[in-house]
Formats: sequence, structure tokens, C-alpha cells
Amino acid sequence: MLMKLFVALLFILVFLKVVNPDLSILPKETIERKALPMDVSYETIEAESYLNMIRTGAGMMRLSSNTQLQSAAKAHAYYLVSNNESDHLEIKGHKNFTGEKPVDRTMNAGYLSRVVSENISTDNHNAHQSVDGLFSAIYHRFAFLSPAINEVGVGVMQRESDSDKSAFVYVMGNSDMNALCSGKSFNGTGRYWKSCKDLSHRVRDKAYQQALNYNKQNNPDMILFPYDGQKEVPPAFYAEIPDPLPDHDVSGFPVSVAFNDYYFKHVTLISFDLFDQKDHVVNTYLMDSNNDPNHRFSENQFAIFPLKRLEYNSRYRVLLTYEYNDKIKKVTWYFNTKYIKEKFYIMEKSFDKLTVETKKSYVIYFRPLDTHDVLTDMQFPADVDVQFLDNNTIKLTIMSDKHDDFELSSGTRHLRIIIKT
Repeated sequence: MLMKLFVALLFILVFLKVVNPDLSILPKETIERKALPMDVSYETIEAESYLNMIRTGAGMMRLSSNTQLQSAAKAHAYYLVSNNESDHLEIKGHKNFTGEKPVDRTMNAGYLSRVVSENISTDNHNAHQSVDGLFSAIYHRFAFLSPAINEVGVGVMQRESDSDKSAFVYVMGNSDMNALCSGKSFNGTGRYWKSCKDLSHRVRDKAYQQALNYNKQNNPDMILFPYDGQKEVPPAFYAEIPDPLPDHDVSGFPVSVAFNDYYFKHVTLISFDLFDQKDHVVNTYLMDSNNDPNHRFSENQFAIFPLKRLEYNSRYRVLLTYEYNDKIKKVTWYFNTKYIKEKFYIMEKSFDKLTVETKKSYVIYFRPLDTHDVLTDMQFPADVDVQFLDNNTIKLTIMSDKHDDFELSSGTRHLRIIIKT
């Protein structure tokens, strides 16, 4: 008799670098501008809705809401914010501890199956920022786009005393797998799984595979991301724990394909290329299960990482060539990056100047000068409104009718702002 113990836990964490700039008024006086308080109930609903919008855009099944998974997600979000932590593991004795591992927390919330996965992001200010950041992080993306899951629970928390401290937690599961744990335990001979909260409960291998395959066969044979026709794709990837590109603090938004293993076995990838809107090949790094530094990719998952940020307001073409069952096939699809509606300025040097008008908004993109060039500790006058769109891009608005010229400074980047009179 062969026994298998299967616990599907994705211990993967995104670490999104959120810039909280110091706003310099005088050389010795600084003010820290805090994020606005969130409507936690709204952001919880919006996070699930936005996640499902992306999944359905990719041709996948929607994830239904599960109250037990939501309870576990909310409890962990509360723990993270209470203890100022960013981890999948909780430490016993810390405030609001509900279980060391994700599976412990879901079981404590009443979920019967041990087959769960979890994505988290911290210090985000809204649901879209959280979900977009997780989709830019390749390991978390594959978790969200798994063809085996069909339900989710979302938990969102923000610290009342410090609005910059927040946590978004997403716990995913399989309802058919969960239902098997409330049925009769398998007592026959042959393969079985111990995949339930009650480890004495046996799930017959045939039933286990059927539960997995039901969702897989109702999802696409190939899961492309960004999906064909997708708009408003973020142009950059920054950081993830574990980090697939440890030598880059900033690079382009990765493009990926996952071959659904219900339909494909042992795919051979021949080429995977990205083209800009001038049809020039973008310089990318191909990652698969053979060279993934963190050994998270399956043999059916592939991604290309643009080594430089993608451009705003641009259309990209992807060409994928693969071999399966001795047949060579090509797949082509397109996506568009975020469109900037405001006046748009690209800073490509260490020192530069820009003339602006008051009461108008400008999006300023500090094009990275190297793979480590991100904005940190930016200084600017307190009566100037600056919003960070990402770690290289800001939205600048001069609020007052009259204002003196000033400088935006971050590390080696210095932009002189000249007020048009």
C-alpha cells in the first residue's frame, strides 16, 4: 500500500518597496506624508473582484469566495499589521497569533483541506496596487493563475495609528478537495492521500485527482500573462521574496506562459520573444525550471524578464514557439502598458530641469540609469503634491498659484522644477 502525504503550501512572499518620502521644508525640518485611511471593507471586495477580473481576462474560471479562507486571511492580515511583519509564518506569543503556517490558520478557521496556498503583500494603499504588485512578481502570479484552485478568501487590514502600515492576504483553495475531507474516509487498498485536517482521513487517489482535474479541465490549456489584449499593464518589476532576479532592483514586467498539465506533458519550448511597438526584439532573460534560482517553476512554466523597464503608452507583441507531440506550434499575442493621460516628462539624466505651470499635474518618469536605480527618500516642498505611481515615477502637482522654483532630489537624481510665470 502506498501512502502519500500532500500539503500544498506556497511559502512565497512579495516585498513591495513603498516609498514614503521625507518632505523637506527647511534643511532641519521634515514632514512625513502618510497614506490616506482605507475603507477596508471596500478594498477587500475590490481586491477579490480585481483578481477575478484578471483571471477571467486570461480565460480562467472565477474564484468563488470562501468564508473560512477569508477568516484565515483576515486573521493573518491583522497579525501582520499588529506586529509590523511581512511573512507567511506567524510566531507564537506575538500579538493576534492564529497559527504558524497558512495551513494551520485555515484549519483553525474550519477549512478541512490542507491543500491551500497564500499570497501576501504589505504596505499597499489600495487593492489594485496590491494585486498589480503580486502579478508583477512571477511566483505569486503563478499562484494566482493556478488552474487547480477555484476559491479564495481575502483579508485586508490597516493600522489605525499609522495608515502606511497595511496588509493584503489572499488564501486560495479547492472546494472539491475540501469536500472530500467531509466525506467517508477511504478504507480500500491502493494509493491514497492524507490531505485533510484529520490526518487519519484518507482520500482515494482517484477522487483526489478528479478534484484537481475538474478545475484544470475547465481552465485554458495555456495560461498567458499579460493576457492577449490586456491594457494598463504595469511596466516594471521591482522585488519579490524569494527574488527571481537578485541582481536587479528594477526590470521590466515579466511575460509568462503556463501549460496546463491536464492538457500538456513535457512541452519543449523553442523560443519566447517580446517585441516593442517598433517591432524591435526586447532584451529579455528566459527563466524555466532548469535555471529558476529558487526552484519554484514547474516544468510547464516559463517566463521572460525584460532586463529594462517596459515603456509607458506602448503596445508589445509576444511570439511563443513550442513543440508538443512532435508538432511545432506558434502563438502570438499583444498587450498594452499603462497609459499616461497627464503631461508626461521622461528624465534620462542625473541632472535636469523642467518648466511647469501651477495647478496642473505632470507625470515624471525617472528612467533608471542602471539596474539598481530606484527613487528613495525624495525631498520636495511641503506645499507640493507628489504621488508615487511606482518606484521610478511620480505625479507632481503645484497646489498654490504662486511658487518658487525648487528641486526634486533622490539619491543621484536631481530635477530642477522651474515655475512658469
